[in-house]
Amino acid sequence: MLRLIAFSLLSLFALSSWAQAPMVISTHPIYLIAKEITRGVEEPKLLLDHQTGHDVQLTPAHRKMIQESSLVIWLGQAHEAPLTNVLKQNPYAVPLLNAGVLNTLPLRNPRGVALKNTIDTHVWLDPNNAVRIGFFIAALRSQQHPEHKAAYFKNAQHFAQQMLSTSNQFRRHAVAQPYWSFHDAYQYLEGALHLKFAGALTDDPHMAPTIAQIKYLNDHRPQAKMCLLAESNASANQYKKLGNVSFEAVDESFAQHTDFLTAWSNLAQKTQNCLKNDRK
Repeated sequence: MLRLIAFSLLSLFALSSWAQAPMVISTHPIYLIAKEITRGVEEPKLLLDHQTGHDVQLTPAHRKMIQESSLVIWLGQAHEAPLTNVLKQNPYAVPLLNAGVLNTLPLRNPRGVALKNTIDTHVWLDPNNAVRIGFFIAALRSQQHPEHKAAYFKNAQHFAQQMLSTSNQFRRHAVAQPYWSFHDAYQYLEGALHLKFAGALTDDPHMAPTIAQIKYLNDHRPQAKMCLLAESNASANQYKKLGNVSFEAVDESFAQHTDFLTAWSNLAQKTQNCLKNDRK
């Protein structure tokens, strides 16, 4: 399936005049995967440095980078809506969420109810998805640079082995436990770490939780002390009414990391530490 989809995109990349043009990756976690796949061959460029896909400010330099690229890999409109107008007519832009190679999950409301016709775009947190992204990049880039095909796929295989080995180590030591999050951004971690989502404070990280939602979480808390995964900029005033919580500052965007495996392992370890504190 992966190669079939990649080969179907061959017509997008047929112009030999683009052979030496760089590959551009929209967001940081996907860029970190691309670096693993292109190691020793080329250096991909990160488009949205120090920006998330939700809050995009494109400068002339950003537009120039896109125009001069031979391949733009982005997650898609569901994650990076502000890029849609810039990339929708670009024949070299490939949205991962539309490629048919990823396992996707629907968004959930703060009480854990799945929302129809939606997609949770934090797909890179699923180890299997990270591996699929790696092989997909290898397949696409190999069509443009067949002379480096062996290197791309060797790198993808190495990344896959490391990623799956790392996630299996965490899975073996994981104990199924409930957790809360400030906003629901970690469900792709749940399978690997045996997490049970018990609710979020808000469905928008930029919005403060409502009194009604805090009451709901307290009324339905599965255990006396709860792990709360939240962005580092979350204010204690926003969650102190939850009572006994183990707060863990995490970042699903991996913005502070230069290596995907290190970033994923750090997030997994912080999550497990948070859950251990619940049992004390």
